[in-house]
Amino acid sequence: MAKYNYIKLGVKKAGDLEGLEKLSQTQLNGLRYGNAIYIYRGSKSKKVYIGQTKHFLTRNQEHFDGTEEKFNIAKFDSVVILFSEYFNGSALDYVENQLITYFVSDNSKSHRQTVEFNNDEIINRTGGNSVNEYKDRERVASEVILPFWEKVLYHELKWVKTPTLNELRTRELVKYSPIKSLTNQQSNLIDEIITSPDKSFVINGDAGTGKTVLLTHLVARLINERPHMSVAVIVQPNWLKTAKNIFKVYGMNSTSITVATSIQLIESKNTFDTIIVDESHKLSRRHNKQHNRFNSVYKGAYSKCQSHLEIIKKLGHQIVLMYDVLQAIRPANVTREQFSELTKDFEKRYLTTQFRIQAPAGKSYTSDDYINGIKYLLYKDTGLLKYTNFDPNFDRDVFKDSSPDAYFGYFTDKPLHNLVNWVDTDRNFNPEHINRVLAGLVEPWKQSDGKDKFKTHWHEGELNRRWNSTQENWVNSNDDDAEDQIGSVFAVQGIDLNKVGVLIGNDIQVGKDGKLYGNPDNFYNVNGKFSKEEQEIPKNKKKFTIFVLNIYYVLLTRGIDGVRLGFWKNDEFRKYMEKTLDIN
Repeated sequence: MAKYNYIKLGVKKAGDLEGLEKLSQTQLNGLRYGNAIYIYRGSKSKKVYIGQTKHFLTRNQEHFDGTEEKFNIAKFDSVVILFSEYFNGSALDYVENQLITYFVSDNSKSHRQTVEFNNDEIINRTGGNSVNEYKDRERVASEVILPFWEKVLYHELKWVKTPTLNELRTRELVKYSPIKSLTNQQSNLIDEIITSPDKSFVINGDAGTGKTVLLTHLVARLINERPHMSVAVIVQPNWLKTAKNIFKVYGMNSTSITVATSIQLIESKNTFDTIIVDESHKLSRRHNKQHNRFNSVYKGAYSKCQSHLEIIKKLGHQIVLMYDVLQAIRPANVTREQFSELTKDFEKRYLTTQFRIQAPAGKSYTSDDYINGIKYLLYKDTGLLKYTNFDPNFDRDVFKDSSPDAYFGYFTDKPLHNLVNWVDTDRNFNPEHINRVLAGLVEPWKQSDGKDKFKTHWHEGELNRRWNSTQENWVNSNDDDAEDQIGSVFAVQGIDLNKVGVLIGNDIQVGKDGKLYGNPDNFYNVNGKFSKEEQEIPKNKKKFTIFVLNIYYVLLTRGIDGVRLGFWKNDEFRKYMEKTLDIN
């Protein structure tokens, strides 16, 4: 039996409802007194308005009493009212938030804003919700939202363009929506930041712990609760367009927020009440191994500064940094020592809940077991684990599971063939999945190669593949072969994927002492390694090793639904992995 019912009514110019005379007394009572989600739509304007109420008939009159401008101009001519036995306060919040998010994503390609909702109310409310706040959340998702979208909104009413929610869930506008529910930990952090405008914060978190989601919620709350303050958000270039789009489509005032790269913000010379930095571990420092523009900011009042972070501190009253010590991947990134010194007076907070990685149902292991195992595999001899949220008591079964639906696995031969076949097979069964094969920087590449679709870099027998053609918004690239390109760390840092194949190259090797070390001879990124003379310095050898390890840490933590490894000219690492994780 269906766990929801809906009523569709016509709406006249003054808000009078058409079709009430055809309803039963039970339906009328539901409209008067029942918990409900409602969606208004204008057939000509294509605008929709989504809300929740306990008294729809009264709420409808309030919307059309002449005081709400959006209802005066939107020309709504129909409304659907959704009911369910599951609807209580928490469920209504959840369903309303989810439908708004899905509608926004479904309309993301529209040139005008078509989805309306009570922004002030939604933003304030979501900051206090927990994703575990009510017991029927999963049932509401599978038995109400999913069938209502696919059967009613898509098939019957044709109000939406996307037939399945699975397709929408992979989009950035859904994953990073600033109106999704938060964990109590995330919500409490946002409350603390907002109520402490004179304090700056470092938000530490492993890959996939919700740092970017926290960022979008924090921005929404700041703009909503302090509309006169100035807020800047610094993001990496590969996420710039996405970030701007998220804030735009959710109705955040563009005059109140500046979204920019660190260079763009510094060159603007503007100051802000609050500056929030995503992936602050990738902020640049003064260094010769990078594009000249990164160093061009060190002049005038900033001539003595040694990093972008040092300058950013001068531009903002309150600084909030999203940080992961294991994701710095270049010598030109701000060093851990510099970061520690520059943030010694900051409040340090930690995110611990893993959101990205989803261990299959019915397994003894969890997503945290996988993350901790990967950290142990890569960093056990580096001394860095003490700076992370590492638990040495992880369940190693996550690496021993050989079932077809295991989260982790690896291939011992033909790495490129096997990884390509694995992600393609999953895509055949799950067309909505965003799957990619990724790799360490062990094959040469030039900037001009991205424009040449016939230039390939990876060759295994008759199979040829090229590196990602672009770093910016690569997973949404329009290239015909986009899904077949091999992704580098620069294209996927901060990005969620579904199934991920990772080619482990011979830039990471096992020394005579049994420890991992980075081999610059097999590493093809000139700005990612030291000069030959610098590389001879023991301290730099260790730094380079950590950069290479960090690259693989990023690649190995992109997959939501699964990861498979292939070893590219590096069978020694396979043996090292099997021994370290007790796989055999």
